[in-house]
Amino acid sequence: MNDRYLQAQAFAKERHGEQKYGDYPYYIHLDAVAELASPYGTDAMIVAQLHDVIEDTETTFDELADVFGYTIADAVNYVTDVKLEDRAKRKLEINQRLFSLNPAEDAARLALIVKACDRLANVRSSSNSSRRHYLMYQAEHEAFKHAVFRPGLCDEIWDELDSLIHAKDCVNCY
Repeated sequence: MNDRYLQAQAFAKERHGEQKYGDYPYYIHLDAVAELASPYGTDAMIVAQLHDVIEDTETTFDELADVFGYTIADAVNYVTDVKLEDRAKRKLEINQRLFSLNPAEDAARLALIVKACDRLANVRSSSNSSRRHYLMYQAEHEAFKHAVFRPGLCDEIWDELDSLIHAKDCVNCY
């Protein structure tokens, strides 16, 4: 493993502390997203490890930039939900932000890849364990895909995500 990646993994694990992803330590989710991001390079894996650290911890953008550089911090910032109680408003805001990204910019490209990997990890998990979450991701899929999908950018992730979203036989969901 790359030292920068291991540093990001340790940083995220420490910052998320005792947080849970369902019944599991939060790092299980971060590792799953990083594994999905692995074909897209070390920086994608680093962003995957850090993608929720601003949103879910006291970590700041400036701190991420100091430790991991501005490209990584910008990518994490792009995928960070704003602090709104209403999920629909939160998702509308982030979808508008993600839709405006130009994947020719490194941080934007990383953000779009990791956001797709994060959603796939969430859909995989919910398709096996949480009907409520799976149905929520199904309902959000069209708007999410409109905002995040870019042809030729992580098409394999989108193929599986679309397949799972449109599956009629979701295990444990129906």
